[in-house]
Amino acid sequence: MKEVFEVKQVRLFSSALILGIFLAFLGVSPLDAAEETRRIVDMGGTEVVLPKDVKTVIDLWHANNQVVLLLGGADKLVGTTSIIKELPWFAQVYPRIGEIKPYAISSGSGNFNTEEVLKANADVVITSSAKDAEVLRNAGVTTVLVTFRDFEGLKETVRVTARTLGGGAEERAEAFIRYFDGNLELIGERLAGLKDSDRPKVYQIRGSNPLETDGRVSICTEWIEAAGGINAIAHITDKNQGSVTMEELLNADPDVIIVATRKAGPIIEQLRKAPEWSALRAVREGRIYPNPVGTFLWSRYSCEEALQVLWVAQLLHPDKFKDIDMNAEVRKFYKTFYDYDMTEDEARRMLAGLDPR
Repeated sequence: MKEVFEVKQVRLFSSALILGIFLAFLGVSPLDAAEETRRIVDMGGTEVVLPKDVKTVIDLWHANNQVVLLLGGADKLVGTTSIIKELPWFAQVYPRIGEIKPYAISSGSGNFNTEEVLKANADVVITSSAKDAEVLRNAGVTTVLVTFRDFEGLKETVRVTARTLGGGAEERAEAFIRYFDGNLELIGERLAGLKDSDRPKVYQIRGSNPLETDGRVSICTEWIEAAGGINAIAHITDKNQGSVTMEELLNADPDVIIVATRKAGPIIEQLRKAPEWSALRAVREGRIYPNPVGTFLWSRYSCEEALQVLWVAQLLHPDKFKDIDMNAEVRKFYKTFYDYDMTEDEARRMLAGLDPR
């Protein structure tokens, strides 16, 4: 047994010696080789080995492309989604998005071509779909999973994306989180002690069908409640997203309707003209509003939730937020986090739910 052990030791030593000679020939020390990679844990709990310096990224989650942009990593993008390429404000802030190849509609769409992703040879692929992550990893693609449905999940997604990108991204992530938390703290202080009877009932329209909405377990409910409102249909559906009947909506009778989708104008016009909708208090009193859309929809899986909560709080409780200049706030946010010098007119258009000119 001792002789066998000694033979194995010799073989291990020989292998290490050969490896050391080979690395020396390449001009790389064994220590350097060990430091060429780093490890992170994604939001699925998987440890992912990444290059020390991530240079190329394919982001298959439309919403997370905005996170990459905010973290200063957009120049690393070599692959995106068709949804993000269709967003005018993203293109306004980052015109190069028009040149980046779309590999899917979005995460979970199941329509990406694995061979095409492999061919791109990106350092890492980001997805929000555990199923897509499994398919890609089985094909040998380095993949990071990020996903969220609430504010804390958003913050963690920003942090994990920052760790994925490396460099100064983590510092930018923490700056964003401080800003977001600061807005939530400000709103919480001003609405402290607010009675339920003083909280307007809010109905959010999430798609082209005005009966499509977000339920109780959703980020929509979180921003409504944080801003001093009540999700008018939270008692009807426990789903993250779904639909309600007209009868259910009439019974809920919201005080405010927010149309949280692109091209909100035609939907608002439709509601104003439809006889069945005129029975709703929000329609009768003209309290139907388009939700701003920026580099992604403020209302959904977006870093611009940090602006959304301020906008909704001022909308629902204008007397408590008279001093908040949302036009200036939007311009400051875009300069700070996207290094984009937004004009007052551009901010006005965004706040009105309009595309850039």
